[in-house]
Amino acid sequence: MLTAYNEQQQIFLPYQYSREALQRYRQQMKFYCPQCQQPVQLKIGKYNIPHFAHIANNSCVQLFAEGESKLHLQGKVQLFEWLRKLGHTVKLEPYLRKLSQRPDMLLIMERKQVAIEFQCSTISHEKWLMRTSGYENNAIQPLWLFQTPQKQSTQGIQKISISPIMQKVINATALGLAYLVTYDANTSRFIYWTNLLHVHGHTFIGKVQELTIHKQHFPFYEPKSITKEEFYLYWQLYKKHCKQFVYQRLFHSRNGVQDLFLRSCYELRFALTAMPDYVGIPVKDAEAIPMFSIEWQTILHHFCRRLQLSPHELDERNIRSFLIQQNVEVTNRAVQAIRNYGIVLAKSYQNGCFPDICEQVYTHLFAIAVIY
Repeated sequence: MLTAYNEQQQIFLPYQYSREALQRYRQQMKFYCPQCQQPVQLKIGKYNIPHFAHIANNSCVQLFAEGESKLHLQGKVQLFEWLRKLGHTVKLEPYLRKLSQRPDMLLIMERKQVAIEFQCSTISHEKWLMRTSGYENNAIQPLWLFQTPQKQSTQGIQKISISPIMQKVINATALGLAYLVTYDANTSRFIYWTNLLHVHGHTFIGKVQELTIHKQHFPFYEPKSITKEEFYLYWQLYKKHCKQFVYQRLFHSRNGVQDLFLRSCYELRFALTAMPDYVGIPVKDAEAIPMFSIEWQTILHHFCRRLQLSPHELDERNIRSFLIQQNVEVTNRAVQAIRNYGIVLAKSYQNGCFPDICEQVYTHLFAIAVIY
């Protein structure tokens, strides 16, 4: 931990002093844990950031993040100093007795408090939920800021892998555009993963941008929507994933004719090497259907053919029936995803073909402000 009380019950921040000064203080002063009031040790290594640690077997150990990595300590110091320089009132590692929780930082603003958690290590869903609920139940806004994965630091439009726990802190702009902000303590940069488009599972397509800590504001800047030209790159990447899915399904499926996706392709006369552009398209709320878009949309067309309807003509009873047949939980978002797909197709259909399907998908996903 980065803070402790000295004998005068004053908060002591060791990172603010030279190692020579700290060596003197360690001989002259005693330090105590802000939470349990027990003595703590001042650690002054050659490579790590100076910090405090509980004495072995102390009962408070489990409530404090002992053995923090250098990166975690470094990131907390950087973020704390950044907020102070912006003029914000911020506390480092305060113990919130009512919650029995200790955020990395507590930002005190005019109308709210924000608990900032800089997360460098893995955290379970249960622990994340417990800490998040603790803050929210006490009118404190939680802000989880994950250390940027080292494999995801380049800029530009690309495929992105986002872990399930990080997906829980994806934000949305005022226009509904999904984005995620992470922080890289190695380079002192905020990484924006913007205009996120869910593909399947942990895979997204997004535009990655960097912003140095000296240029960052708080609250964070909101990203702008990508252009139509940029979306063509999204479209190409997305369709590439569709092709990969079809090939893998074709060569690895063990169900043969019982595979509903492959059977639907056969009966609809879809060539697996050249699937129509109007199947396998991203639509809003599709995350509610735990199947890749090219799969459920192909099966949906087969379902519609039996009913002699087009996707945009399905009523809610038909949609719910389809979801039940696919063993998909019938939720409002799942129903809306299928409606969204029908709307996009209806707007794109001209003379038996879909000449502007890509443009309609862009409009549906990223140009809401222009339309409405």
